[in-house]
Amino acid sequence: MFKYIAIFLFFPVSLFAAPRETVLENDIYVGDTIHYQIEFYGNENDINTIEGEIYEDDTMPSYKIFNVIKKESKLELSIIFFKPGEFVLPVTWTENGIETKSSFPIKVKSQLLGNETDIEDIEPPIIFSGPYFFRLFLVIIVTAINLYLLYALYLYWRSKPKVMDAFWEKQPTLEETTKRLRHIETYLTADPIFEKELAFRISDYLKEVYSKKLDLNLLGKTDSEFIAELFDRTHINDSVLRDLRIYFRNTKYDDNKTELDQGSAISIWEKIKKDLEL
Repeated sequence: MFKYIAIFLFFPVSLFAAPRETVLENDIYVGDTIHYQIEFYGNENDINTIEGEIYEDDTMPSYKIFNVIKKESKLELSIIFFKPGEFVLPVTWTENGIETKSSFPIKVKSQLLGNETDIEDIEPPIIFSGPYFFRLFLVIIVTAINLYLLYALYLYWRSKPKVMDAFWEKQPTLEETTKRLRHIETYLTADPIFEKELAFRISDYLKEVYSKKLDLNLLGKTDSEFIAELFDRTHINDSVLRDLRIYFRNTKYDDNKTELDQGSAISIWEKIKKDLEL
């Protein structure tokens, strides 16, 4: 009887001492602000964390912890992530006199808009045999003949002299870099000028320019990933890139509704062009 009483008394203590860590959001992307909390049941625990920007490498912070609310047996945090990956927050507590660290993983996806789709299962290829193989062969032959005839017509059309009417002549198209530059210059004459919209247009233009300069596709990268490429592949001063990263982060991803006058907007644009030698 004493044995069962001892088990009953010991089991709830072990159960209640285990902390419960939760994140309120389900899908988390770079730039999202999430809410984390850890709660204890039973004995009081000395819960601690680090507030501010957390660096996991030497170039830029991985995330920022803010709005820390510490209660007797609960800790609540707000976190904004600057890069994708799996992270464990620097949360510690004292349990039975031993300092314990959190091992709760938080997965952050790379796309800000959340348009990722799951990869669908690929059906096995169709196996042609018997009459189906014969039909496939006929389809290939007919397709080849049609393609040959189309190519012959194309060569015939190319060989004929053509008189082009200026009205029907195809107008030259602008390069994507020039189009994005004109989007910025046009917006600088708008009224009002929102700082957030201007930052998005400048970011798109810079990614287009450096995609051509570095012969890379940088258009699909986040601002953090884009600036990391500039750190690695250009001679631009580190402090300039760090200031640019902070400017984009504070301007594009916060609830920024700041309106700029034309002079201030032009000054921001000219400074970025000068710093990046554009």
